[in-house]
Amino acid sequence: MSSDSEISIFTSHFGRPEPAVPPGDFFADKFDKSLWRMMYDEVGAGWYQDRFLYLFGAELPQLNPILDAWAFILEPEVERVVIGRNAYGALLVAERTTEEGTDAPIGLLDPWQGTYTKQEGLDFASLLSEGLPENRLPTFLDQTVYRAFLQSGGQLAESEVLGIQTAFNQGGTLELSNFQPEEVGAFHQRLAAGRA
Repeated sequence: MSSDSEISIFTSHFGRPEPAVPPGDFFADKFDKSLWRMMYDEVGAGWYQDRFLYLFGAELPQLNPILDAWAFILEPEVERVVIGRNAYGALLVAERTTEEGTDAPIGLLDPWQGTYTKQEGLDFASLLSEGLPENRLPTFLDQTVYRAFLQSGGQLAESEVLGIQTAFNQGGTLELSNFQPEEVGAFHQRLAAGRA
């Protein structure tokens, strides 16, 4: 992170995590671990925006096997680690963290669309200073259906997402009736199988 003002951009938009969790250990290099620790000290790790976003937690790499279900849309033989997710199951994925460190490119796996996209220059620092605060990741921060779910008394378990039932490519809509709680791994398996 290059300046305190960039850090405050993230915290002014997203606040501190509630609840907070231990941070993920995403890097092999000592220098990158140190840089990540400075970033983490400022932004935290855990649940943000009424549990809509789960970012940078130590257990996120446990979701890495989900990426295998989407192998048909991912470049082969690239090291990847899940660093975040939203309540709909979209995944933030860092690539080549061993090689690239905190400069690792960040991609977005969007299960609704069945796509994986990367933006030029999006790495850990720019994700915190621009990518998330400036809503540069299409649909990742859209809470419309999630807010309707909460207002209807819905709650998600930590291992669940608000899973779209009929995907967009099959005529699905962004209405609460098209969503239901589903275990995150099962959700990805189902949608990926429908795309493969």
